[in-house]
Amino acid sequence: MSADPTRHEVWRGRIAGELHPTAKALNDSLPFDQRLWPEELALTRGYAASLVECGVMTAADAQALEEACDALAQGLESGAVKLAGEDVHSAVEAELAKRCGEPARRLHTGRSRNDQVATLLRMRVMSLCDEAVEDLRALERALVAQARAAGDRAVAAYTHLQPAQPVLLAHAWLAHVEAFERDEERFLTAREAADRMPLGAGAVAGTPLQYDRVALASRLGFSRLAANSLDAVGDRDFAVEYLNAGAMLGVHLSRLAEDLVLWCSPGFGWFSPPDGFATGSSLLPQKRNPDLFELARGKCGRLLANAQRLAIVLKGLPSSYSKDLQEDKEALFDTADTLESLLAALPLAIAALQPRPERMSATLTPDLLAVELADALVAEGMPFRDAHAAVGRLWAEAERRGVAPAAIPLADRLALSPHFTDERLAALSVESALARRSHAPGAGPDSVALQLRRAEARLGLGVGDEEGLIESYGPAQARSGVSAAPVRGARSDALGARGRQDAGARNEERGGAMDGGAERAALRAPRTGAAPAPLPPDMHPYDTPTTRPDGILLRRARLGDIPWIAGIMAGYVAQGVLLPRPVSELYQCVREFHVAERPGVNGAPAEIVACAALRLLWSDLGEVRSLAVREDMHGKGLGKALVERVLDDARALALPRVIALTRDLPFFERCGFTVHSRESLPRKVWTDCVRCPRRHACDEVAVVLDLVPGASEAAAREGRSFSLPIPQRPRVEPLLPIVS
Repeated sequence: MSADPTRHEVWRGRIAGELHPTAKALNDSLPFDQRLWPEELALTRGYAASLVECGVMTAADAQALEEACDALAQGLESGAVKLAGEDVHSAVEAELAKRCGEPARRLHTGRSRNDQVATLLRMRVMSLCDEAVEDLRALERALVAQARAAGDRAVAAYTHLQPAQPVLLAHAWLAHVEAFERDEERFLTAREAADRMPLGAGAVAGTPLQYDRVALASRLGFSRLAANSLDAVGDRDFAVEYLNAGAMLGVHLSRLAEDLVLWCSPGFGWFSPPDGFATGSSLLPQKRNPDLFELARGKCGRLLANAQRLAIVLKGLPSSYSKDLQEDKEALFDTADTLESLLAALPLAIAALQPRPERMSATLTPDLLAVELADALVAEGMPFRDAHAAVGRLWAEAERRGVAPAAIPLADRLALSPHFTDERLAALSVESALARRSHAPGAGPDSVALQLRRAEARLGLGVGDEEGLIESYGPAQARSGVSAAPVRGARSDALGARGRQDAGARNEERGGAMDGGAERAALRAPRTGAAPAPLPPDMHPYDTPTTRPDGILLRRARLGDIPWIAGIMAGYVAQGVLLPRPVSELYQCVREFHVAERPGVNGAPAEIVACAALRLLWSDLGEVRSLAVREDMHGKGLGKALVERVLDDARALALPRVIALTRDLPFFERCGFTVHSRESLPRKVWTDCVRCPRRHACDEVAVVLDLVPGASEAAAREGRSFSLPIPQRPRVEPLLPIVS
């Protein structure tokens, strides 16, 4: 006889009677874990297919479960259904049992709440990390917009809250952008830590069911698999990494908020607390309080505490699962909710700030130029310590007299030092001080302009200038400046057409599908203003779909194809053939992709069964990447067909050559590529290879196809001297035969 679906305690067979109400209040996690119901339903849908594979349920059972999931999701979203039970797992299972009966009662076969909750939490953390990165970028865009609006306005920079030196106001805004960019990286690291499917671990020792875990991971959005069942159910370090990223972000938000509180205070008066984001006083009618910024500053404490509270719980636990781990979710959700509220309000409040330039200009006092006078003396050969002491005496005398240093009579100044002439003091200015610090990472105009262009390019607000970044910062720092999100509004001239790398480069694929590289441009387009060369008549950038004799449609990818593309790639990622690329990155790069679409059979929807992309790496160079064919479609020529479409794209863009990194050399040789030395691909090394975890044991081969005869030779002639070779896997010498 089937169990009563109205009874929610899934452990009741062993324990008799009801939990005492006080124990139940402490035990039940549904009040806070019910928000994981979307992940629970996604897991149900994905796991049902695995149970069909094992013969535990039929395809009809899985279809009934799918329909029950749809109905339950609709009820939960509308509020018509309220979950009841011990936790989200048992509550959802009970609701599904009401809708489809026996299939829901088979659903728990081969799994435990221990590996269920670990799976759901990992899914949620990956989603939260993606959301945090996107919300952070919205905040960064608001800061960059203020930096751009600040123009060449100078203000005092402070140390110890004492006036120190002049800086451009934009430099102060961009300082926070730098910190938030590092926070993005922390969330991406936390996402990678969470991206490991634990399902199959069961309660502690695994499951006797054997199913395709790679396929299940792909359905659930994972790219890697947990390998040890004990660790899989007991691991929460990915949650701590998310909480630590949130805590550090909280620190940076607090420091930004403190700056804004100061800048909005009467002592500074640089900005007025904006309407809609400021409050008044219940007693003092004249008050305009920057409460939003103060709350942002205050909420840092709870973000720090959440990271600490989970780490403290984990410290005292043995391996595997313990009920203590139920404490992970409240800290996680509180951090997520806090960040969501802060990152929703702060960009709007920052955009609403109104500057008060006259108050900013008032901070540019002569005190800010003391070190300029010392540096001028150093330029004439005086040791800095002597110059520092002499200028210090001048300022002390000015303070004693209550006047500016230049107001001290000339004779008295010369008595302090013969260098303190009227001409030398008159030459001191804010403009010259900034001009002397106009190289990176200074606060002068050229340095700030480069910072601003870099930030705008990374955040999709401008084109940027990669060459200028390389010349000013050097390759390593320039690399971080051009590893940016796709650029909107790029110019149509040759400068704007240069390839831009994006933030997902470190997650780029390698191996069996394949990867690629970049090198110094040859046959370069003019740097300024030249219109693109007209396309030959047989080339057109907006190619039309083509249908093969077998009915498979080859076309450019659309947004709706991204989940399919991610699914195709996920299998290769789980096998270690490809490195993971976040779905968010795939959406960013959708226009790079071509796909093969197989028509549906008997009314079924069409399926995407293969994909490939062209990444622009430089003005003369493209890369074939993300080439993946679904396993059941191998041997049909789809890979070669998609490579041909990618090459057609390259020809339409007038790219002289295309490269790839691959383990399948014969395939690319059949496509016309030839082997090339990776040591001559510094662009690829800078952007991708240095971030690859396998860079010291790489077994891929670089291949090149010249679309313009002689392009590789021209690149070699014009290439710069720098190169950063990637270690090759050592060649294994054949063993000598044993002679007995």
